[in-house]
Amino acid sequence: MNWFSRILVLTTISIGVMAGLSYLSELDKTASVFRTVSAQPVSEKNIVDVVSKMQLHLRIRRVEISHSIVSIDLLAVKSTESMDMLNDIYEIPRHLFGSSTNIHQVFVRVLDASADGSGSPQLLVASDARREKWLPGDLRFGHQSMEELSQYLDSHYRMTYTAKWHDRLKEKS
Repeated sequence: MNWFSRILVLTTISIGVMAGLSYLSELDKTASVFRTVSAQPVSEKNIVDVVSKMQLHLRIRRVEISHSIVSIDLLAVKSTESMDMLNDIYEIPRHLFGSSTNIHQVFVRVLDASADGSGSPQLLVASDARREKWLPGDLRFGHQSMEELSQYLDSHYRMTYTAKWHDRLKEKS
């Protein structure tokens, strides 16, 4: 009789746990704590909300959305580290592709806002990221070296580095 009561108690507990887990899936639809973040179409109406959720190092100069293409210009100053620029170039497409369903191409340009007397900022580096080259399972490059991040960007995106970018790298090293 002792074994029968133990099996009965374990069966009751198992049924209770199963019922609790099935109820948890119902909470997923109603409670904001359990709500999953799903990808939404990005448009002119919500692009500000999407871009403002990105944690960027550089200041945003311009954002433009046209059909399934987003273009973002960033401003770098003389003291901006090259790693910060590359992190932002990596983060913007990662965030836009992960949080949208309709964005298929992201252009990012980093402009040098240092006062050279020319008046308008000059291009340092540009990136053309396409959704088909983006890998959703890629880990975030939080603690990677600049060389590894640069290799990743070069292999997955179309990168353009100007002479001003190379001069800036030589100055920093």
